[in-house]
Amino acid sequence: MEWEAHIERWGRAAVRLLDIRQLRVESGTDPERYEAHTSFFLVTTQGEANVSLSGTVYRARSPHILHGGKGSELNFMPLGNDFACYLMLYQAECESQEDLQSFRMSYTFTPYAMLPLLEKCQAMSRLWQQASPLDKLQAQSAFLPFVYEVMRQIRTSAAENSKPNLVSQAIHYIQDHYKEPITAEELAGFYGCSTSYLSRLFKNQIRVGPIDYLIHVRIHKSKQLLLKSEARIQEIASSVGYADVYYFSRLFKKHTGRSPLQFREDNRKAVQNNPLQLLKSSIVSRMSVSHNDNENYYQSFREGDTSMFRFSRPSFGAMMLLCTSLILSACQTGSNTGDNTGSNAGTPPATQSASTGAATDETAAKTRTYKHLNGETEIPVKPQRVVSLFHLGELMALGVKPVGATTFILSNPMLSDVSGIEDVGVPPDAEKILSLAPDLIVTTAPFAEVVEGGYEALSQIAPTIVVEQYNDPIKDVEMFGDILGKQEEAKQWNEAFATKIAEYKEKISPIVGADETFSILNVRKDAVFIYGDTNMGGNIIYKYLGLKPTDKVKTDVINGETWEISSEVIPDFIGDRLFLAVNEGAEEHVKEVEKLIQNSPAGKTGKIYRLDFNQFLPSDPISVEQQLDIISNLLAEK
Repeated sequence: MEWEAHIERWGRAAVRLLDIRQLRVESGTDPERYEAHTSFFLVTTQGEANVSLSGTVYRARSPHILHGGKGSELNFMPLGNDFACYLMLYQAECESQEDLQSFRMSYTFTPYAMLPLLEKCQAMSRLWQQASPLDKLQAQSAFLPFVYEVMRQIRTSAAENSKPNLVSQAIHYIQDHYKEPITAEELAGFYGCSTSYLSRLFKNQIRVGPIDYLIHVRIHKSKQLLLKSEARIQEIASSVGYADVYYFSRLFKKHTGRSPLQFREDNRKAVQNNPLQLLKSSIVSRMSVSHNDNENYYQSFREGDTSMFRFSRPSFGAMMLLCTSLILSACQTGSNTGDNTGSNAGTPPATQSASTGAATDETAAKTRTYKHLNGETEIPVKPQRVVSLFHLGELMALGVKPVGATTFILSNPMLSDVSGIEDVGVPPDAEKILSLAPDLIVTTAPFAEVVEGGYEALSQIAPTIVVEQYNDPIKDVEMFGDILGKQEEAKQWNEAFATKIAEYKEKISPIVGADETFSILNVRKDAVFIYGDTNMGGNIIYKYLGLKPTDKVKTDVINGETWEISSEVIPDFIGDRLFLAVNEGAEEHVKEVEKLIQNSPAGKTGKIYRLDFNQFLPSDPISVEQQLDIISNLLAEK
């Protein structure tokens, strides 16, 4: 099916929910048969069944969605346990017969994020059962958001041809549900993973945890309400998910440096000829409310530290003024990046600022079509002013400095010279990006989500491509060599890197036994983590140097999803040699861990190597190259 055309038809049609039913078919009963007199969605919620739709049999196992049209015959044959589903009947009025036919087509879909759909089904069903016309109206209003979520997931799956990025989906959920109570445990449960695993993915991909990002969304929404409405602070707090207005006020001040009322006043003073007068009332409404100082509860279980966030939303007027200034400036002057070529894996090539030099009109005019995760985009053949939201070492390894990057990649201790690169924040500030006048923006899917307005907002600033986060320097260098028109430099870097790996393998071969096993342990203040073959030197140890993991690391971590482990199982993961990274503040905890590993093979022989956590957190080419030096030299010493 041509999904884009189908989605367009949904946008043109007048759609009305006719009925929503909960169906349950017990195992062993005769098949239930229905004849549809209108179009419908069927959403499975429990069990598995053979579902016959107009003669075509589908094996529907929860979660699963089927769509059928008027005249379809529907029946269910449970397989094993009882089968349950929602049946939503709707009517679509269309301008053309072709459009109408689209709503009568049969198709099936397995959603990758069932919870948002299930919540909408439950809400519609509950409201539809009520006698009040107002409840029925609200159920009607909930139907299109359900359709939107179905179409969004179908479109995303079709575009990516694989399971979508879990962090992107969690970000999308937070943006839709920030008004509701959300815990890290609940969020992880929605996506079938542990809290620590979800937190790991968030911090790896956008460098903040899921609850920290939730706080950012809530504070950002509250800023909008403060500037665009005269609502009381209590009402604003409630509308962004905080029942306790005093807690909200303290959190807002911690986040912005000002109380909500002061923030409103300071920003309103900058607006000329504003006829609205600020309501200088108490932060609480006239209705009395009970107060419960629950800051510690929120901090421990729902949110966490917010000190790293300091954002403000650019006003539309400021954005337009900035656009005009940039256009006028571009008419008078132009700047771009010089082009250094050649690199050695041992030493990063000299980098250059994308804000200096002069590109010829011929170079500036050349573009090409680049296929990426969000489709196809026309990009410069030789980009001169790049803003990169996740990748930095990848560009610098090829001799290119972007004009802008996010805070966390600029703080990478393994990158020696990041001068001249503007910090666009975390999450990225669209106004700051706009001010840099980029000719290309490169982002990962999660970072595209966290920018207000998402990918579309970035695309309005400059051609924007969404790329994979490989965490593999060889793949990353090759990819950016293509993006930046630096294919030859990328080839040279990868060849030099391969040579360096071969040299180090030869160096450590007499030292490391063929059957020796390795482990990587990270001790934090209140947790212990075991690493596989991607982060914290795991790619170097297991992939590049070809060293052996323990059987437990291989099965549970590399081929499984284990990350955080309890103290009592630590010895099960320790091999003949152990790389140990200890976070700041974990000095006491590591003493307890050392007692557990002293009787392990690595503990008995003293083959324990300390790693600097901050040095081994990045996975860009320049960092990995230096990490390779460190690991190989440590092994050579003992």
